Amino acid sequence: MKDKILIDLHYLGSIQYYKKLLEYKEVVFEANENFVRASYRNRCEICGPNGKSILTAQVKGGRKKQLYKNTELTYDHYWNTIHWSTLESNYRSSPYFEFYEDHLEAFFKNKADNLFDLNIKLFDIINKLLSLNIKYSFTDTFEKQVPENVDDFRSYFMPNKTNDDFVVAEYIQVFSSKNGFFPNLSILDLLFCEGPNAINYLK
Repeated sequence: MKDKILIDLHYLGSIQYYKKLLEYKEVVFEANENFVRASYRNRCEICGPNGKSILTAQVKGGRKKQLYKNTELTYDHYWNTIHWSTLESNYRSSPYFEFYEDHLEAFFKNKADNLFDLNIKLFDIINKLLSLNIKYSFTDTFEKQVPENVDDFRSYFMPNKTNDDFVVAEYIQVFSSKNGFFPNLSILDLLFCEGPNAINYLK
């Protein structure tokens, strides 16, 4: 394994995503790629009383070719407040929701103009809350071929794609008794259910 990973920036990335990032000394986020629809760049997965559900941040011009870092958000359907109310409803009874809600609520109650900037801010707060100490930088240009010392994981984690290299250990989720265990949800699921122990789970 190499010391540096090149990867796309996710919206409240999955447990597998964060676990992979922690394997490297340096993380480089691809800042000059085109926005990819139906990807984790603007969606995440959580669990609720009726099973797994998807939260999607709504973007402007999602069907046209545009740079991810220039992709603007739209709030015509109030997705941000819906996301927060869904998280609050689904995780209010989790062991650690109340410890983290004040840190996260503002990101959903306030409106960001740009998806990439929003995702960086959310990444920073998760990085801080879990004491992950992930060091990162951004690409200056888009390169199809990466240097030999870099592992290229751009578009490696995608919805409906199974990555067999990930072995998951179960933890108690809010609706485990009803729905069973979902192995690779958003990092928020692990945060709300495991709290400070999440860092040990990821490592």
